[in-house]
Amino acid sequence: MKYKLFILALFFSTSAFALRPQVREVVIDTICNAPLHDMLMTANKFCYEFQACPDSLFQWAYLGMSEIPPEPGTETKKTKESRDAIQLRYKDRVYDPKHKTGDVAIDIYVLGVRWWKDTHLGTKYVLSRPAKSKYPLTARMTATYSGSILEGGDFVLRMEPISENQTRVHYEFRLVFGKVLSTFISDKTWHNAIEWRFETILENLVEHAETGTVQQKQRGPKPL
Repeated sequence: MKYKLFILALFFSTSAFALRPQVREVVIDTICNAPLHDMLMTANKFCYEFQACPDSLFQWAYLGMSEIPPEPGTETKKTKESRDAIQLRYKDRVYDPKHKTGDVAIDIYVLGVRWWKDTHLGTKYVLSRPAKSKYPLTARMTATYSGSILEGGDFVLRMEPISENQTRVHYEFRLVFGKVLSTFISDKTWHNAIEWRFETILENLVEHAETGTVQQKQRGPKPL
C-alpha cells in the first residue's frame, strides 16, 4: 500500500493538485430522425443493459470507444492525457427488475495499473413525464459509488416528438469525481480520455434508434 501511495504521489505533478472541478459533464441537444417510440426503446435498452449486463453495451452503444492498437514499431508510453488513461472493468452484477436498480462491481485502472478494486456502482432508473403533459419523456439513470473515488453520476435523455418521424433529444452525462481523483482530471485528460466517449454514446444511441443497429467505426477525441 505504501508503494502504491508513493507511486501515486510521483504520478501527479505539482500542477495536478491545482483546484479542478469535481463535476464534469457533456450536454448535447440534437434531432433524431426516428419516432419517439424508437428513441424511447433505445433509451430503455441502454439503461437496462447498463444496469444488468453492461458487457452487452460494447456490441452497440460503446462501439468505437475501444483502444486503438498501436502499429508495430510505433508504440508510445501512456500518459495521464492518453485516451485510455482511465479504464473501468466490470465484474459482478446484481439487478432488480421490479425497482429498476442495479449494482455492478468494478475495478478502476489508471495507466494500465489497477488502483481500486471492487468499487461498487449502484444505479436507479426512472422514466418520467410532466404532471400535466405527455411530453417530454425523461429517462434518468442516477448512479452512486462506494468509496471516495467517484461521488456519483447522472445519465439523462429527454425526448419530445417533433413529427411522426423526428424526435428532439436533450442529452446529459454527468460525473462527480472524488476530491482526489478530480485532481488527476485536467481539462486535457477529460477531453482525451472521457468526454468524447460520452459524445460517442449519444451518437450510437441516435444511430440505433434511426437504423436499428450501430455500425462499427473507430472514434476518438477531436482536436482542441
